[in-house]
Amino acid sequence: MELFTFAALVLGISALASVFNARVLRLPETIGLMATGLLASGAFLAIGSVFPGAVSRVENWVGAFDFSAFVLDYALAFLVFAGAFSSDEKTMVKERVPILIFATLGILVSTFLVGGLAWGITKLVGLGEIPFLHCLLFGALISPTDLIAVLAILKGSAVPRSLQADIEGESLLNDGVAVVVFLTILQFAGGDAAIEGRAGQADQGGVGGTLLLFAREVFGGVLLGAAFGWLGTRLVMLVHVAAIDILLSLAAVMGVYAVASHLHVSGPLAAVVTGLVFGKVFHSRETDDSEQALLDSFWEGIEHVLNAVLFTMMGMVLLGLADLFRWDHLVAGLLAIPAVLIARLISVSLSMPFTSLARGEPGQKIVLLTWGGLRGGISIAMALSLSEGMSRDLILQMTYVVVAFSILVQGLSISSLVKRLMPASADVEA
Repeated sequence: MELFTFAALVLGISALASVFNARVLRLPETIGLMATGLLASGAFLAIGSVFPGAVSRVENWVGAFDFSAFVLDYALAFLVFAGAFSSDEKTMVKERVPILIFATLGILVSTFLVGGLAWGITKLVGLGEIPFLHCLLFGALISPTDLIAVLAILKGSAVPRSLQADIEGESLLNDGVAVVVFLTILQFAGGDAAIEGRAGQADQGGVGGTLLLFAREVFGGVLLGAAFGWLGTRLVMLVHVAAIDILLSLAAVMGVYAVASHLHVSGPLAAVVTGLVFGKVFHSRETDDSEQALLDSFWEGIEHVLNAVLFTMMGMVLLGLADLFRWDHLVAGLLAIPAVLIARLISVSLSMPFTSLARGEPGQKIVLLTWGGLRGGISIAMALSLSEGMSRDLILQMTYVVVAFSILVQGLSISSLVKRLMPASADVEA
């Protein structure tokens, strides 16, 4: 019953935040929900400073909420499946080269650039001897663009379809690359983490071990997702009953994520591929309109509810960080914002010549890809998974500041930036 009460409380807060945003803030929903969570956290902290103990129960509840497990072990599977299911598969296939390059070369370049800049920031702020490998950990977890944030904010924006496919597709593939880079650096740093239960799987060492881990994570996830997608859609073709379609899609995403965890392959990537296969079948002529409409509505509803909870809790997580707050950490986080953007700009610029995006107006595309590379809950979840010996408090606070800026500032301004840089494209997309 405690779990039911806890879930009811979380959903209740998210629902109230949605109403407040719809009636008062009137911001895009995901941005408004995080802003509402931040405002609520700030209000609780202000009350607590005047009346100590008055809000201690709320602070303890938020502190006990395992945000890392919620994102990585539960919500991520459904959100990436829903995003892949509704994505423009044809455009992503067309943009496959830039997507692959941005998700591999771009991530590696950005990780080391952010790590180097973060190390310089810690020296500048006077944080003492922070190991360089810890700064690289920050670079690894903050460099990948967040699929959940990207899908939630870019959906409905004026970003041209090709660039939107590049950003979304890059985010779809980020998990496999990000986990390999993060766990490899973690191994060298001598630390431990609980990311998807696979922290102990990076123990082969050396280049060969890293490549083996990459192959198992990424290619294993792709193959497993394709197998579950094929099996699920074949079962769909046997019945053509909308209610059973929903049951089969739920069984597919939960089953592929569970099996991926046991096989130590990328669960999110497997869920993405399963979603792409389901989406291709359901948005073709193989199913009738009623089947498509019901399944689309179901997964839109799932995506809406989980996004509401996720972005509200991202704002409320601030309460759990109150005891860890340090002014020098806040300054480091603020300085990390331009550092992350500069690293993103450089990594995109270095990757661009290897893609077809270099034709036309590459400068505008670089700016949009840089500003549209949003960070979100996955970065926070990865930071929370670190042990205390990995400069966890510093990395967590820096990550939170960068993510908050990414969602509230970059997410809120991306459409305006598109209209300013590409007015013709924005008109077409609108």
